[in-house]
Amino acid sequence: MPRSARSSRLRDDRGSATAETAIVLPVVVLMVVVILLTGAGLGAQLRLESAARGAARELARGEESGAATETAQRIAGDGARVEVSGSGVWVRVEVSRALKAPSGWLAGARWELSADAEARREPHLVDSGAP
Repeated sequence: MPRSARSSRLRDDRGSATAETAIVLPVVVLMVVVILLTGAGLGAQLRLESAARGAARELARGEESGAATETAQRIAGDGARVEVSGSGVWVRVEVSRALKAPSGWLAGARWELSADAEARREPHLVDSGAP
């Protein structure tokens, strides 16, 4: 193939890289946004689960429900709601929180996350009739 034919074919392909980038770039940006939001959601969910477990452990050891609620709110972060319940041998803690998307394309989007944990009261607390 003569040299001039090869160079003209290369010149014709010059704009295709720009066109391909223009098509692929929005998809890549969207994927990055989805990955970041998923990571933030998973991190918040793990904090809620840790908060529920921590509060349930405190209640199982005989701590006051106010102290357990305070612990759960400290671990879960601002805006967390904590519900404590239990009857007899078992205690249950449910922690929930709304996760809001930052400004941008998803501004105003909101997800409700929750986690719960149950724990068995210590035997000495059950035998003594503690609430």
